[in-house]
Amino acid sequence: MNIYSWTFYPQFLFLVYFFLINSIYTILMILAFFEFKKQYARSFIDDYPYLYKSKLTPGISILIPAYNEQSTIIDTARSLLSIRYPNFEIIVINDGSTDNTAGELIREFNLKKIYHAFHTKIKTKKIKNYYISISEPRLIVIDKVNGGKADSLNAGINTANYPYFISIDADVLLEEDAMLKVMKPLLENPKKNVVAGGIVRVINGCLIEKGKLKEVRLSRRPLPIFQVVEYLRAFTAGRAGFQRLKSLIIVSGAFSVFNIGEVRQVRGYDRKSIGEDMELIVRLHKNLKNLKKDYNFLYRAYPVCWTEVPENLKILGRQRNRWHRGLIDTLIKHKNMISNPRYGMVGMFGLPFFLYFEFLGPIIEIIGYLSIIYILISQTIDIQFFLLFLGLAVLWSSILSLFTILLEDIYFKRYKKWYYLVVLTVFSLFENFGYRHLTLIFRIKGFIDYLRKKKSWGEMRRTGFS
Repeated sequence: MNIYSWTFYPQFLFLVYFFLINSIYTILMILAFFEFKKQYARSFIDDYPYLYKSKLTPGISILIPAYNEQSTIIDTARSLLSIRYPNFEIIVINDGSTDNTAGELIREFNLKKIYHAFHTKIKTKKIKNYYISISEPRLIVIDKVNGGKADSLNAGINTANYPYFISIDADVLLEEDAMLKVMKPLLENPKKNVVAGGIVRVINGCLIEKGKLKEVRLSRRPLPIFQVVEYLRAFTAGRAGFQRLKSLIIVSGAFSVFNIGEVRQVRGYDRKSIGEDMELIVRLHKNLKNLKKDYNFLYRAYPVCWTEVPENLKILGRQRNRWHRGLIDTLIKHKNMISNPRYGMVGMFGLPFFLYFEFLGPIIEIIGYLSIIYILISQTIDIQFFLLFLGLAVLWSSILSLFTILLEDIYFKRYKKWYYLVVLTVFSLFENFGYRHLTLIFRIKGFIDYLRKKKSWGEMRRTGFS
């Protein structure tokens, strides 16, 4: 391999990229192991029964933004009404749905329209109607003009009556004690702990009855199983590792709890943002650092939220496209924080990681693959070297995924049947042969669509839990 050849430099960049990203994920995975060990030990001594019975446990507002969610909204609402938490309200924000989302809620929960005076703290689209359930007094439904997810959440924040709020997607189910478990670290130190997020797991294929998870199963379709492996890796190595390094900048929008006062101080979610969840977290970091406050953003692995993931490539592509556009949008809006020591590990590690490995990563990979194809055709590379490098890269990545599944079996044991673990192991090995490259293409398209100033989410069709 001639170092003076122009083809050497893409190869070298590709090698460095794979070495760095796998090294960082290895470090994050090791940190995650110790974090889970700590959380696992605490899970046996936490006083959840006391919290549940105590009158001092602060109330929480559960916000559910809903747009065309008629297939899942009833199961989601029923699941949340059955959670173990002493004092809560559920606020469903119907964001101008064009399907029968509002009608399903009115029919199922006997909603009554009432007059309600809003004390607007954050500007939102017009509120058309305000409902309270006769059969379930803790359920509130807001019917508003379509304004997007961020606008819906801001309407919910304006309506909320409690000091904490939690944002829940309309296509998720919570485990019974999930709310107590995610709130516990915030209540331990309410002045310092500002945000907490739980783990999001894939519900496709599971047995659901009347809004409750009865049995954890794997889907019979390959695409959701690949996403199970992907979610496990993201929420183990990713969230837990970043928390240990005090650089957590993604707390899932599907299941995250916030101190409502801190969010109101930064005027809620940015309605112009494509990835409103990540952008809010980064903006909260920025505001708290500027105010020189001592604070924590936390990730907890035992509060579990189950979500429906895409079952076809078209919907998966739209989802990953939007995620990538949201990442780019957030990085550009807060570019002054990147590599800025004023913002601690968030500025020096968290944001640079997402810039170089999540935003620029797909571009580097595409350049690397194209250059390898060229040099293989032109025979300007040692084939043995190339195969050795490729094998090591795939092996390293697969070992990380296998370690993720091992952590799942050691600490969580949600997949109780042994053959589920075998299936996950096989899919983790084959993830690098097709699925990873599909998501790479989706992210590249997301980058192109961002340059084209595309703002829409695209239709995210649900099949429903049943």
